[in-house]
Amino acid sequence: METIIIFGIRAILEAIESGEPIDKVWLLKGNQSKLFEQLLYVLRENKITFSFVPKERLDLFSSKNHQGAIARVAAIKTEKMEPLVEQIMKNIDTPLFVLLDGITDTRNFGAILRSAAAVGVDAIFIPKSKSAPLNGDVVKTSSGGAYKVPISKVHHLKDVVYFLKAYKIPTIAITEKAKEIFYKKDLKGPLAVVFGSEDVGISNGLLKILDDQLKLPMSQSIDSLNVSVACGIIFYEILRQRS
Repeated sequence: METIIIFGIRAILEAIESGEPIDKVWLLKGNQSKLFEQLLYVLRENKITFSFVPKERLDLFSSKNHQGAIARVAAIKTEKMEPLVEQIMKNIDTPLFVLLDGITDTRNFGAILRSAAAVGVDAIFIPKSKSAPLNGDVVKTSSGGAYKVPISKVHHLKDVVYFLKAYKIPTIAITEKAKEIFYKKDLKGPLAVVFGSEDVGISNGLLKILDDQLKLPMSQSIDSLNVSVACGIIFYEILRQRS
């Protein structure tokens, strides 16, 4: 079984709640916080193996803020693109798909997953290369979102776009190069939204095959937002319109 190391009490609690297989948990000796006690209770209830270790041992696993708890868990599961889309299209009338082109920062990726889980994004697609790894940093930043939104790794995002087009799903690029403001668009129907990295944006080859391009309004002093912030704003505008 492929595994990853996750750190932080809340991240471990979220992994357990999601039903992910937990191999082992290491806990800091002497920790007495209420959240720590909650983790102990959940570990015992679920018969998960754990042991108490000194801080030096935990620091060997991770230099991050581990809050006195580190776990070895099954790697985040990814889905095959075509069956995932087919299943969603059978069961959901107005699906929301998200494609991330070149998002390599783990904290940005984790924050996007957190927002996506909060608003009910149906699936996220990422390329196998030039994308943030599905590691402990992503899990912690996502606050459990990494386990709640289906993720599909594909060779080329173009394949996803063409497959969605076969289902007549509109594909929209979020880019500062666009002329139309995002808020003025009707977003109530099925939709696929594409985001690119802050430095490069969406690749030209991908941009050319998308149905539309939209942008967020900006002050003249700022030309772009952090991609995870932009995702959050756009996700909630879609949710607002659909509500």
